Amino acid sequence: MADKWSDQIRACGLFFISIVVLMVIPLVYHCFVFLTAIPLWESSPWSCVILLVCFHVLFILLIVSYWMVIMTDAGGVPYELDEAWISELNLAHRFGLEAEVSERVSENAENSPLTVPSAERKLDGRQRYCRKCRKFKPDRAHHCKYCGRCVLKMDHHCPWVNNCIGYCNYKFFILFCSYATITSFYVAVTIFTGFVALLIEGRPLQFTIVEFEYVVVFCLMMAVTVVLTGFTGFHYMLLLKNMSTIEHVEKRDPTKKDQVNPFDLGRERNWYQVFGPNPWIWFLPVGAPAGDGVHWETSESLQPQV
Repeated sequence: MADKWSDQIRACGLFFISIVVLMVIPLVYHCFVFLTAIPLWESSPWSCVILLVCFHVLFILLIVSYWMVIMTDAGGVPYELDEAWISELNLAHRFGLEAEVSERVSENAENSPLTVPSAERKLDGRQRYCRKCRKFKPDRAHHCKYCGRCVLKMDHHCPWVNNCIGYCNYKFFILFCSYATITSFYVAVTIFTGFVALLIEGRPLQFTIVEFEYVVVFCLMMAVTVVLTGFTGFHYMLLLKNMSTIEHVEKRDPTKKDQVNPFDLGRERNWYQVFGPNPWIWFLPVGAPAGDGVHWETSESLQPQV
């Protein structure tokens, strides 16, 4: 049943991508470029050039970010850690005792993943692991039932990109949401300005296919702007606190609401962890996140040793 549901989610993801790529993007591009900007060339060439340049800069950044968040793997548990963890569980699995792995064996094994410093452990003090994957679960990793595996620093599974959002592609996801919001707002304001200009000039409005396309695109861009403004702002808030959506939801648990986020290193270091230290590429869909997604610096490690 779970596999069938996962297949349906993935199918929906492909459907959503098809809608965006085959319908929404061409419609918005045609409306803005061919119906809005180019007709201004005869009356105001500079306005036409400025509108087209600004739009295409945002459009290219949006499309590349969208491509990167779709095509970049969110990050899985490294194979060598999987192998070490499976070898730890083999003997116990034969007796149905996966949760009762001998601490003597696991703690003394030189290459055991259980010796990796961890800020997140089970209530009994043992290292986290996934019963479905039978794999070692590093800090901030969670199992995605749609992808069928554990994802490093998993944030959520997004059907709009048909991919998990996690350690490796979170920057691209943030940039995609940001440029989608800015581009939608830019297109909506430009079209609205054209409506106002028509009303001021007193020209009659004729409800033709062109006007209908204007109305559809304007309403669509306003809806996207309203929805994504809050959504993108929420993710920037999480980024500055160094939290994932899953960790934010877990914080609502009454037993965990008073716990301090051990991964919060301060806003500046939290930002660098996702976007990197080079400000020239912060807002470009390139680069890789800091670290390896397995070992995480904590606020406790920043405290001076007494």
